[in-house]
Amino acid sequence: MFTQSFKKVLIFVPVLLTLACSTLTPKPTPSAADIEKEEQAVYSFFVGASTGPALILEETSSSIGGDTPQELKEQLGNSFKDISRETVESFAARNVESVQLSPDMDLGVEYVLLSHEELAEISSQPNWGELLTEKYPGSYGYTIFSRVGFNNTLDEAVIYVGNVAGPLMGSGDFFLMEKVNGEWLIKEQYMIWIS
Repeated sequence: MFTQSFKKVLIFVPVLLTLACSTLTPKPTPSAADIEKEEQAVYSFFVGASTGPALILEETSSSIGGDTPQELKEQLGNSFKDISRETVESFAARNVESVQLSPDMDLGVEYVLLSHEELAEISSQPNWGELLTEKYPGSYGYTIFSRVGFNNTLDEAVIYVGNVAGPLMGSGDFFLMEKVNGEWLIKEQYMIWIS
């Protein structure tokens, strides 16, 4: 009887130690290069079907969600039932300020980064949606991106995407994404505004 109990303990102790070590070991933080690559893959998901050049506002949007980082975190947590805390924290931290998007992104399609000046000049016209399409044939409005928030394993992401096609023709949404078999897919969507 003692031998059987001793054998069970010998089997149980290594399992217990493995579990304890795995919960105490910090998760690896992804490199900046890996994050940049995945961010471009998420952006590509939203512009990949463009028939002409994808028009993207040159700076990311940081004026999304609540007025404070805490309100933004609460909004994301309330909007998506399955979002991880890591992803929420990453999104809030990466969207404190707007950043200039790189003209060298690999999005798999031709794209143009619209400056605020060019957009202001075109959108000051009453038919500016048509003017934008005339200037960039095959395009349909422009896209506004936030930075992408990720979990540490880079298989969950959250992003804000705005699409504006003309006066009173647009919407802005949060998207919770998941990476399945190497591809980013929409898991959940939450609309913030529409016109």
